[in-house]
Amino acid sequence: MLEQNFLAFINDNQLFGPSDRVLLAVSGGIDSMVLAELVYRIGQPFAIAHVNFGLRGQDSENDALFVQNKAEYYGVPFHLTHFDTTAVAKEQGISIQMVARDLRYAWFAQLLQDYQYSCVATAHHKNDVLETLLLNLTRGTGLAGLHGIASSKNGIIRPLLFATRPELATYADEHNVLYREDSSNYNDTYARNRIRHHVVPVLTDLNPGLWQTLPRTIERLRAAETLMQAELQRSWQETARQDGEQIILPVNKLQALPEPVFRLTEWFKPFGFTDNQVEHMVESLHQPVGQVFSSTTHRISHERIGLVLEPLVKKADYEIMLQDWPDGPVEVDSVFTLTLERQEKSDDFRPLPDSSVACLDADRLTFPLTIRPWRQGDRFRPLGLNGHKLVSDLLNDLKLSRTEREQTAVLLSGGQIAWVIGHRIDHRFRVQAETKRIGRFSLSRKRKFNR
Repeated sequence: MLEQNFLAFINDNQLFGPSDRVLLAVSGGIDSMVLAELVYRIGQPFAIAHVNFGLRGQDSENDALFVQNKAEYYGVPFHLTHFDTTAVAKEQGISIQMVARDLRYAWFAQLLQDYQYSCVATAHHKNDVLETLLLNLTRGTGLAGLHGIASSKNGIIRPLLFATRPELATYADEHNVLYREDSSNYNDTYARNRIRHHVVPVLTDLNPGLWQTLPRTIERLRAAETLMQAELQRSWQETARQDGEQIILPVNKLQALPEPVFRLTEWFKPFGFTDNQVEHMVESLHQPVGQVFSSTTHRISHERIGLVLEPLVKKADYEIMLQDWPDGPVEVDSVFTLTLERQEKSDDFRPLPDSSVACLDADRLTFPLTIRPWRQGDRFRPLGLNGHKLVSDLLNDLKLSRTEREQTAVLLSGGQIAWVIGHRIDHRFRVQAETKRIGRFSLSRKRKFNR
């Protein structure tokens, strides 16, 4: 009966065809040895792969030898690899279980490529599905963590998901399938084992039909996730707009969304933001602008226009020295270009009402001129004012976005700021009645800023 259900599950889920060469991940335990026996009995071309993680001393060596002997009995190719799992886990600072999983799946992928196998089959079954669901539930998860294990994903197939652990054990007894016992399966130090030994028996007592209802529950959860993802995609497209490297989510649209914390958590998860950060982001929408949230790769800032998502960029750090009037445009840190021209002042000269163009008294400029990012403590005398002003205060008054503030540069003459580039010239370098020659500086940004 198990063999018939096995074939039916493979066909219903289109896991592989009669001529496909399947690579079996075989540990030597009862689940994977039953899988190997079933695949052998249906006449499927296959090979066996075994990983020795080096975690149980001589027992690990004996497991490898046991699986190798079984592959020879079946007359199929055998692949073996060894990992110093404990050393790798210590080096990477993550759990042994996570390292073991990553190492073995990376090796399986390499075998698929090297030997042209159609897929890798693992021996996960219904009990694994329930245990995974419960583990994810206790750790905190979305719908994706509640629908268990997929029968096929990224070249990995699980053709035993239709069966329970007791059903596999019964098959092993009836067909004299030999296997190795892993003593760690009885160690309640591992969370999965505690669920297996203490939680699942209680659930099956409460609902003897659990194994029949579980697949239906899983399918409903998957359907719910499909609908949820469609709604998240639709609302993202209606809310977010791309502007260069920035993604802008306007405040009014965010505040109109039902369940904004949930939506933003799902939207921003691929960019590395945590649930806690998203909660604070939503709170910030009702507070003054200026808050910034960072992940390892991106930044979200609360600006007047809304939440602005952009990649993290290295803080600008440059200093360009101009010894004389250049012949062509000067490129500044791949952010903007500056064109410098010197010309005689005409009788009808009028300054342009354009902040991207500065007209200065050329004879008051002292070379070398310096172009660099503005710094905290920088002061200058804004046009028309008697006193000095901090550049930081000017940028605050202009209500610039954080990105634009970071990209603002200054032009210095003789150590004094002559122009906060793109914003305000210094009163001391203005064009006056007695000015004879004008230095015209034209700014061309490589990106525009949103305010």
